[in-house]
Amino acid sequence: MTEEPKHYELTFIVSGNLAETEQPDILTKIKTLLETPGAQIVKQEELGRRKLAYPIKHLKHGFYYCWCFNLLPQKLLALSHELKLETQLLRFLIVNKRQKTAAEIAQQEKIKARRVKDKIVEETKAKEVAKEAATEKSKKPKISLEDLDKKLDELLDDKVL
Repeated sequence: MTEEPKHYELTFIVSGNLAETEQPDILTKIKTLLETPGAQIVKQEELGRRKLAYPIKHLKHGFYYCWCFNLLPQKLLALSHELKLETQLLRFLIVNKRQKTAAEIAQQEKIKARRVKDKIVEETKAKEVAKEAATEKSKKPKISLEDLDKKLDELLDDKVL
């Protein structure tokens, strides 16, 4: 009886002090660590350089990556031990992830499109309200400088105790 590979997500942080030229070397090293036990990498996503919540090894920034892969469950522990030995990784987390069906992905895309549409409608309404407020403000009668000077003189001449 052969076991089916499960779907996992690996999120890891690479040291923020690395040069741009050193990052591809580390990423290829992690990729070979994943592929050695037979993992199939499905998706690789770079989340960018971010500030860490707390300093790790006296570093305050790191490069975040999120990779999805398929692997047999019995080989996961060995992979975890290999990743712990990698010195350039500040932290990593492997979680079991349920793979989405095509229908679920389509439904999420519809929801996302509806949210974008609603946001655009709200922004246009806000612009219209601001435009109306600006036109109302421009409709108010403007006071000339002479009238303003007269009113100011009247207020200053009054004896206020």
